[in-house]
Formats: sequence, structure tokens, C-alpha cells
Amino acid sequence: MEKLRHFIQSVRIVSLMLLMTVALLAGIGLAASPAAAEKRVALAIGNDLYPNLPADRQLRKAANDATTIAETLKSLGFEVIVGTNLSRQAMVDKLAEFTARLQPGDTAALFFAGHGVAIGGVNYLIPSDVPAVTEGAEARVRGASLAEPDLIAELQARSVRVALLVIDACRDNPFPRAAGRSIGNTRGLADAKPARGIFTLYSAGIGQTALDRLGGNDTAHNSVFTRIFAEQLKRPELHLGDLAVEVRERVAELALKATDERGQPAPHEQTPAYYDQTLGGRIYLAGLSTASRPPELAAMSVPPPTVPAVAERAAVRPQRPSALGESCARNGSETYCVSSVLKPQFGNSYGPENLFRGPASNAWVEGQQGNGVGEWITVEFEGMRTVRSIVVRNGYQKSSDIFGKNNRVRHLRAVFSQGETQTLTLQDRNGSDTLTLPKPIKAYWVKFIIDDVWAGNRYTDTAITKLVVNSEPAQ
Repeated sequence: MEKLRHFIQSVRIVSLMLLMTVALLAGIGLAASPAAAEKRVALAIGNDLYPNLPADRQLRKAANDATTIAETLKSLGFEVIVGTNLSRQAMVDKLAEFTARLQPGDTAALFFAGHGVAIGGVNYLIPSDVPAVTEGAEARVRGASLAEPDLIAELQARSVRVALLVIDACRDNPFPRAAGRSIGNTRGLADAKPARGIFTLYSAGIGQTALDRLGGNDTAHNSVFTRIFAEQLKRPELHLGDLAVEVRERVAELALKATDERGQPAPHEQTPAYYDQTLGGRIYLAGLSTASRPPELAAMSVPPPTVPAVAERAAVRPQRPSALGESCARNGSETYCVSSVLKPQFGNSYGPENLFRGPASNAWVEGQQGNGVGEWITVEFEGMRTVRSIVVRNGYQKSSDIFGKNNRVRHLRAVFSQGETQTLTLQDRNGSDTLTLPKPIKAYWVKFIIDDVWAGNRYTDTAITKLVVNSEPAQ
């Protein structure tokens, strides 16, 4: 009997342990399910055949662009839905299929190549079956097309972690133009309202047109924008912000090599624009090897972060302020971006590279109407830096005459990434000023905002010849 009791007790103990193990495993399974790895889902659409539009409004590369980007994204781990020469209903169906696959926390990418048009400040993506219309028929075009804000709303409704929206539709207005009121903007797309959680990249700037090809003899498989974008998308060291800057610089350079139908040089101005409203650190679509990853760049899209410390480190690096239409240039380990640039004239250009490169005869000049108040410069560092002073050559110091004709900065407000703000007062004179901060400030980037100006005696453009941030790696 004693042996029997011991046997029964042993069976009970083993049974209890098995039940506890099963319960523990079940608990682990339940706890793990919400933390499943994010999915990456993409939709690529390319329309180049428009049966109801004139022969000169047909495109040659848009369908190729969609398939090229689809293949590139697939190589980066995306589930890809692709469609070419789609009617409006087919575009809606593809969009529905795309969004149905998305779950909160996923990474989404949407690429469109084809015709687009801006009507009333809203961008519309045009399906293949858009009807032939004449001037004044905006309502019909709007009803036959897909509005950019509607696409964005669909993505936001899915609570994805990050959404990349790429629109290569900044071509000439495809609708016949006659005497009287036209349909939408003549060229390019409108300045869209930034959307939270969305990184938007356009193949050209506001009011610019994107080249389908460089000229009559261009046999490349893809459009000018997409051939660069697909190439840069594969680079593992580029986060989305750097990707956009690289694409912009290379496309702008390539477009200058355009030719006319006779093969004669016909330089084209095409500067891709982007707007970044993503949060939670830098996004690397092509990944970044652990060996080359600085600690402050830990927020990655491939592989997804799983360690809480990674998320905490990413959170301390606020996203650099950006705006649609900004221009950027690289200065070693720093990136300079400016809110606007005066168009080239008299053989001079006025881009952000002039702030750190070249002689005093080169200057950055803002390009907005008015006196320049509110325009800005950002200087972003690769890692956290300790900023001690800023060196500024105020105004356009090409000559004393040019200096006096253009606006100079009176008050420059410096906003640092970690929240500190300093207002700097600049001298109204030729030469260089070193503005030392009351105490050193640690920052990932600094945004300089023009708050007040010294008025020029002829022009209202505001200029800064040079601006250099003196800093050192933060300890």
C-alpha cells in the first residue's frame, strides 16, 4: 500500500508539472502574438497608356517604373502588389487589396508613376481610363481620379509604423488646353499638406515637370527619377532622409543632361521634393549592418527593433525639421538644408552649398516672396555634437554694392534638437562674426530661423554668405 501511495503521489506531481508547463507555454504564446514581427507591404502602380488622351500625352516609362520599383521593394522584403495601365476601378481595387494586408505597426510603401494634375491645391493621380475633357471640367477629372489626401487617409487609418508615398506624376498637365479656363495647374503638382506618419517623395518640385526620358534617343528602361530612385533605394547605409537627399541631387544633375528631339542640349530643371512626418527614429529600408551602426542610429526598419533599449535610444534623437520644397547639400558629416532658394540668375546660383563652400562671392539667398522672415537653415550632424559657437558672414558679401542692395539678417533664432533656443544678433557689416553661446549645447541638429532683417536698398531677398557651426563630439 505504501508503494501504491507513493506512485499515486508521483503521478499527481508529474501531472501538475505538465499542466503548469502547458499553461506557461500557452501564456507565452498569447503574450507573443501582439509582438509578431512587422510586415512590409507595398503597392506599385504605373500608367502610361491613356486611350482617351492625345498621342502626345502618352507615356513610355511609367509601367516599367512600377515593375522596377516592385522588384526592388520585393528584394527588400516587401510583399508587393503591382498593377499597370489600370482603370480607376482597378486602382481602387488594388488600393483596397493593399490596405487590407496592413496591420498596425507595419511598414507600407506606395509608388505611383503616370499622369497627375493639381486642381484647387489638391493632387490627383490619373487612371488609364480618364475621359477626354475640355477646359473647365475639373469636377469630371476629380471624380475620375484618385486624390492624394484620400490615399494618405487610407494609410493613416491602418496605423502603420511608417508609410513611404512616392509619386512620379509631376509631368505636364495631360489635358488639351484651349482658349479659356484650363483644368488644373499647367505644370507639375501642388504643394501638398504634410501628413503625420507619412514620408512623401515627389519626382519634381512644386510647379516643376518630371522627365519621362532625357530625350528622343534615350533608351533607358525607366524615367529619369525612377532610374535614380531604384538604385539609391538599395543602399543599406541610407535612411529615408538621406535617401531623399541623394535622389534629389542625382536626379537634378541628370536632368541637366536632357536634350531636345534634335539631340541638342536642353537642360531641364527637376529637383525632387520630399516631406518627412515620420516619428520614432531614422528608417532604413535596406537595413544597416550592426558593425557600422552608430548607437544613435539604432531605429531601423530591417530588422525591426525588438529590444526596449533600442527604442529608448531612438526616441532621444528628434527628427530634423523638414519641409516640402527644401534644398539640401552635404558638407562632410553634416547636412545643410534650407527652406527655399532664389532661382539662378546672372550666372549665379544661391543654394545651401554656398553656406560652407566657395568664396565670399557665393551666398545662400532665400527664394520666397517678402523679406525672408521665417525662412530657415538647418544643420544636421551624424551624431550628437556639443555646439560652442556659430561663425556667420552676414548678407551677400560679393561686393559692398551687392551687400547693401540685399537684405541682411538682424536676428537669427537657433533652435536645438533637444529643445534649447538662443536668439543671435548679427552685425550689419561685411566680414565674419563668431557668435559664442553662453554655454555649450548638445544637439543632433540646429535650426536657424530668420526673425528680423536689415533692409536692402534695392532688393527684398535676404542672404547669408557663410554659416558654420563649431562643434565637437558630445561626451
